[in-house]
Amino acid sequence: MDGWDKLIKAIDAYIAKEDIDLENILSEAGFVDSGDAIIEISDIEAKIARALTAETRIINRKLNESVDLAAFAEEWPDIAALDNVDEVIAKIFFDSFNANMQKLATSYIKQIDPELTVSAITQRTTDWVQSWSEELGQLMKLNTHATVERLLTENLRDGNSIVDFTRQLMDNGIRNEWYRARTASLTEMLTAHSVAQQEAIMQNPACEDKEWVHTGEHRNKPRENHVDLGGTIIRKDQPFSLIGKNGNTYYPMYPRDSSELPASERINCHCIHRGIVNANVLGLSLEERLELQRRAIADDDGAWERELDARNRAKAGIE
Repeated sequence: MDGWDKLIKAIDAYIAKEDIDLENILSEAGFVDSGDAIIEISDIEAKIARALTAETRIINRKLNESVDLAAFAEEWPDIAALDNVDEVIAKIFFDSFNANMQKLATSYIKQIDPELTVSAITQRTTDWVQSWSEELGQLMKLNTHATVERLLTENLRDGNSIVDFTRQLMDNGIRNEWYRARTASLTEMLTAHSVAQQEAIMQNPACEDKEWVHTGEHRNKPRENHVDLGGTIIRKDQPFSLIGKNGNTYYPMYPRDSSELPASERINCHCIHRGIVNANVLGLSLEERLELQRRAIADDDGAWERELDARNRAKAGIE
């Protein structure tokens, strides 16, 4: 079993609450500050689980107050509209990403150049922290609502009682708060590490290029399009070009890029990316490398502003 297979197996075990030393395995796989990561993952898990449990209690209370399933179905749109779990979860992720991103990026940049630090985050990464936190909150709320609505449709169709519906909902539907919280906290903390690593690559003047690396497989058949992309080296400020299974072309900056890739290309993707070091740049003085780092931040901020402007103009139908 190679290092990455070992990591994926450890992640599966952690989610299943099996006894495994995930901290050491993360460290061996190249994740920085693995001890802090485990603490943060556990903290996020507990907070999200509490938020999801509170949501479940509200739904269960409304079920108990309803005279029958039809009455609950009629009231459900109002219940769903008042559900603010997305805002609560978004804040949990935002607070974590915001508190850890600069520290993680500094740890990653020091892996290559111990004299450098990350004192400022690019606007691209700052915007990712905000937008992805909000989207995660919305996705987790929609997951609950989709489950309720699916079971509600099935039970109304079958003529089941509100007791039958409640039992199905609680036993096989939304009463898995800790599992959902554990999966989300682990997945998104590791995603934050990937974003921080990309930030470090962008700011490190010694990294001029980056490489997509396809890793080992575990419990899944490798995506041939990801295998084909393995070994591709491009400029660090350019996106990779990935032809999806659906035939569409995507432009991720790194594997599992949440801003570019659909779930079908992110879920169970075990690829990584890494910076390609130019030894000549490492030989420059600290002052010269710091100036190059400053320019890299300014250049990326400028590029990001132009990208946002182009997107906004396209949405508005402006040529």
